[in-house]
Amino acid sequence: MARVLGKAFFNRPTLDVARELLGKQLCRRLDSGKIIRARICETEAYDGLEDRASHASKGPTTRNVVMFGPPGRTYIYLCYGVHWLLNITTREQGYPAAVLIRAVEGVEGPGRLTKHFQISSALNNQLLTRVGGLWLEASLDEIRAEEIVAKPRVGVDYAGAEWATIPWRFVWTSKE
Repeated sequence: MARVLGKAFFNRPTLDVARELLGKQLCRRLDSGKIIRARICETEAYDGLEDRASHASKGPTTRNVVMFGPPGRTYIYLCYGVHWLLNITTREQGYPAAVLIRAVEGVEGPGRLTKHFQISSALNNQLLTRVGGLWLEASLDEIRAEEIVAKPRVGVDYAGAEWATIPWRFVWTSKE
Protein backbone atom coordinates (compact mmCIF):
# COMPACT_ATOMS: atom_id res chain seq x y z
CA MET A 1 0.00 0.00 0.00
CA ALA A 2 1.35 3.42 -0.98
CA ARG A 3 2.21 6.01 1.64
CA VAL A 4 -0.47 8.67 2.27
CA LEU A 5 0.88 12.22 2.06
CA GLY A 6 0.58 13.84 5.47
CA LYS A 7 0.54 17.34 6.89
CA ALA A 8 4.34 17.69 6.67
CA PHE A 9 4.24 17.38 2.88
CA PHE A 10 1.85 20.35 2.65
CA ASN A 11 3.49 22.46 5.39
CA ARG A 12 6.03 23.86 2.92
CA PRO A 13 6.27 26.64 0.33
CA THR A 14 3.23 26.52 -1.94
CA LEU A 15 5.17 26.51 -5.22
CA ASP A 16 7.22 23.50 -4.06
CA VAL A 17 4.07 21.62 -3.10
CA ALA A 18 2.39 22.50 -6.43
CA ARG A 19 5.36 21.12 -8.41
CA GLU A 20 5.80 18.05 -6.25
CA LEU A 21 2.12 17.06 -6.41
CA LEU A 22 2.64 16.17 -10.06
CA GLY A 23 2.68 12.40 -10.40
CA LYS A 24 1.12 11.81 -6.99
CA GLN A 25 -2.09 9.76 -6.81
CA LEU A 26 -5.38 11.48 -6.04
CA CYS A 27 -7.55 8.83 -4.35
CA ARG A 28 -11.25 8.78 -3.53
CA ARG A 29 -13.42 6.17 -1.87
CA LEU A 30 -16.91 6.52 -3.30
CA ASP A 31 -20.07 5.88 -1.29
CA SER A 32 -20.29 2.48 -3.02
CA GLY A 33 -16.92 1.54 -1.49
CA LYS A 34 -15.16 1.63 -4.86
CA ILE A 35 -11.77 3.39 -4.79
CA ILE A 36 -10.66 5.43 -7.78
CA ARG A 37 -7.12 6.72 -8.27
CA ALA A 38 -5.37 8.85 -10.87
CA ARG A 39 -2.00 10.58 -11.09
CA ILE A 40 -2.02 14.37 -10.88
CA CYS A 41 -0.90 16.02 -14.14
CA GLU A 42 -1.56 19.71 -13.56
CA THR A 43 -1.67 22.04 -10.55
CA GLU A 44 -1.93 25.76 -9.91
CA ALA A 45 -0.55 27.68 -6.90
CA TYR A 46 -2.22 30.52 -4.97
CA ASP A 47 0.05 32.02 -2.36
CA GLY A 48 -0.59 34.69 0.24
CA LEU A 49 -2.54 37.89 0.68
CA GLU A 50 -0.48 39.73 -1.95
CA ASP A 51 -1.49 37.24 -4.68
CA ARG A 52 -4.37 39.15 -6.29
CA ALA A 53 -5.58 36.01 -8.11
CA SER A 54 -6.09 34.26 -4.76
CA HIS A 55 -9.45 34.17 -3.00
CA ALA A 56 -7.53 35.21 0.12
CA SER A 57 -6.22 38.50 -1.31
CA LYS A 58 -8.89 40.54 0.50
CA GLY A 59 -8.60 38.67 3.79
CA PRO A 60 -10.61 35.87 5.37
CA THR A 61 -14.26 35.36 4.43
CA THR A 62 -16.80 32.62 5.07
CA ARG A 63 -15.88 31.11 1.69
CA ASN A 64 -12.06 31.21 1.93
CA VAL A 65 -11.38 30.80 5.66
CA VAL A 66 -10.09 27.26 5.02
CA MET A 67 -7.12 28.78 3.16
CA PHE A 68 -5.99 30.39 6.43
CA GLY A 69 -6.13 27.11 8.33
CA PRO A 70 -3.61 24.34 8.76
CA PRO A 71 -1.91 22.66 5.78
CA GLY A 72 -3.18 19.49 4.12
CA ARG A 73 -6.88 20.30 4.17
CA THR A 74 -9.38 20.53 1.34
CA TYR A 75 -10.59 23.91 0.15
CA ILE A 76 -13.55 23.19 -2.15
CA TYR A 77 -15.59 25.98 -3.67
CA LEU A 78 -18.17 26.44 -6.40
CA CYS A 79 -16.79 28.16 -9.50
CA TYR A 80 -19.22 30.24 -11.63
CA GLY A 81 -22.07 28.52 -9.80
CA VAL A 82 -21.42 25.36 -11.82
CA HIS A 83 -18.25 23.40 -10.95
CA TRP A 84 -16.78 22.38 -7.62
CA LEU A 85 -12.99 22.91 -7.55
CA LEU A 86 -10.53 21.05 -5.32
CA ASN A 87 -7.68 22.89 -3.64
CA ILE A 88 -5.34 21.71 -0.91
CA THR A 89 -4.05 24.12 1.72
CA THR A 90 -0.32 24.66 2.19
CA ARG A 91 2.10 26.39 4.55
CA GLU A 92 1.54 27.24 8.18
CA GLN A 93 -1.78 28.04 9.82
CA GLY A 94 -2.66 31.71 9.39
CA TYR A 95 -0.90 32.04 6.02
CA PRO A 96 -3.48 31.76 3.18
CA ALA A 97 -2.22 29.45 0.46
CA ALA A 98 -3.52 26.51 -1.55
CA VAL A 99 -2.90 24.43 -4.65
CA LEU A 100 -5.69 23.87 -7.17
CA ILE A 101 -5.71 20.37 -8.66
CA ARG A 102 -6.41 21.09 -12.35
CA ALA A 103 -6.02 17.67 -14.02
CA VAL A 104 -5.27 13.99 -13.50
CA GLU A 105 -4.51 11.25 -16.00
CA GLY A 106 -7.55 10.88 -18.24
CA VAL A 107 -9.44 13.88 -16.80
CA GLU A 108 -8.62 17.39 -18.02
CA GLY A 109 -10.00 20.43 -16.21
CA PRO A 110 -10.68 21.05 -12.52
CA GLY A 111 -14.49 20.90 -12.89
CA ARG A 112 -14.40 17.59 -14.75
CA LEU A 113 -11.96 16.26 -12.15
CA THR A 114 -14.30 16.91 -9.22
CA LYS A 115 -17.22 15.45 -11.14
CA HIS A 116 -15.21 12.29 -11.93
CA PHE A 117 -14.13 11.90 -8.29
CA GLN A 118 -17.58 12.88 -6.94
CA ILE A 119 -16.13 15.76 -4.92
CA SER A 120 -18.44 18.48 -3.61
CA SER A 121 -18.65 20.95 -0.74
CA ALA A 122 -19.46 18.04 1.57
CA LEU A 123 -15.69 17.36 1.58
CA ASN A 124 -14.67 20.99 2.24
CA ASN A 125 -12.24 21.63 5.11
CA GLN A 126 -11.35 17.96 5.64
CA LEU A 127 -7.96 16.53 6.36
CA LEU A 128 -6.80 14.33 3.49
CA THR A 129 -7.00 10.81 4.93
CA ARG A 130 -8.15 7.35 3.87
CA VAL A 131 -10.72 7.45 6.67
CA GLY A 132 -12.17 10.69 5.27
CA GLY A 133 -12.50 9.13 1.80
CA LEU A 134 -10.21 11.58 -0.05
CA TRP A 135 -6.43 11.36 0.14
CA LEU A 136 -3.16 11.62 -1.78
CA GLU A 137 -0.57 8.89 -2.12
CA ALA A 138 3.11 9.12 -2.91
CA SER A 139 4.07 7.76 -6.31
CA LEU A 140 6.52 4.96 -6.89
CA ASP A 141 8.40 6.99 -9.48
CA GLU A 142 9.00 10.70 -9.08
CA ILE A 143 8.55 13.19 -11.90
CA ARG A 144 11.85 14.61 -13.18
CA ALA A 145 12.27 18.41 -13.17
CA GLU A 146 12.67 18.46 -16.97
CA GLU A 147 9.19 16.89 -17.31
CA ILE A 148 7.56 19.92 -15.61
CA VAL A 149 6.63 23.09 -17.43
CA ALA A 150 5.59 26.26 -15.56
CA LYS A 151 2.87 28.27 -17.31
CA PRO A 152 0.57 31.20 -16.49
CA ARG A 153 -2.51 30.41 -14.41
CA VAL A 154 -5.87 30.04 -16.14
CA GLY A 155 -8.85 32.40 -15.85
CA VAL A 156 -7.30 35.01 -13.55
CA ASP A 157 -7.16 38.07 -15.83
CA TYR A 158 -9.15 39.98 -13.18
CA ALA A 159 -6.00 39.98 -11.00
CA GLY A 160 -4.08 42.23 -13.39
CA ALA A 161 -1.28 41.39 -15.83
CA GLU A 162 1.38 40.81 -13.15
CA TRP A 163 -0.65 38.10 -11.40
CA ALA A 164 -2.36 36.68 -14.49
CA THR A 165 0.93 35.96 -16.26
CA ILE A 166 2.96 34.64 -13.33
CA PRO A 167 4.00 31.03 -14.14
CA TRP A 168 2.41 29.30 -11.17
CA ARG A 169 0.61 26.58 -13.13
CA PHE A 170 2.63 23.37 -13.33
CA VAL A 171 2.09 20.78 -16.03
CA TRP A 172 3.59 17.31 -16.29
CA THR A 173 4.66 17.50 -19.93
CA SER A 174 4.61 13.78 -20.68
CA LYS A 175 0.86 13.92 -19.87
CA GLU A 176 0.09 17.15 -21.74
